[in-house]
Amino acid sequence: MISLKTQNPTLDTIKELSLTDLAIMSFTSQQLRKRLASYFRIDAFTAPDPFSKEDELSYFLVVDKSNTNRILAFIALKEAPDLDLWDLLFGKDMLRLDVSKEEAMSLKQQLMPKYTDNFFPIRKESTIIGYVAFTFEICGLKD
Repeated sequence: MISLKTQNPTLDTIKELSLTDLAIMSFTSQQLRKRLASYFRIDAFTAPDPFSKEDELSYFLVVDKSNTNRILAFIALKEAPDLDLWDLLFGKDMLRLDVSKEEAMSLKQQLMPKYTDNFFPIRKESTIIGYVAFTFEICGLKD
């Protein structure tokens, strides 16, 4: 479980990430994709970002446990997820941080300034249960 002392990343802390941090984020997010792919099917093509007014999703970040400013993925799920399962998939080196839609969108736009189509649909038993954007897809930090 996440302790109360865990700090969510902010726009200011994201702007301070070094090239080394970005490389670690990229590598570790690839590992996360492999872990998730062992349990879910991740589509090969992206979908529009799930931040429209109609989207009623649960949002969370997956971060590096050793430095919570290193975001590994943005996840938006359609239904109340089995968080114990997700936490198990993240292992001992990653954390889940619950965030609002607005927080997720703001941080995503900072790390992935491409306007849309950054999220891959996640399927369980052929049904889309949510969307994930991995930070190995970073196309450059916003100014």
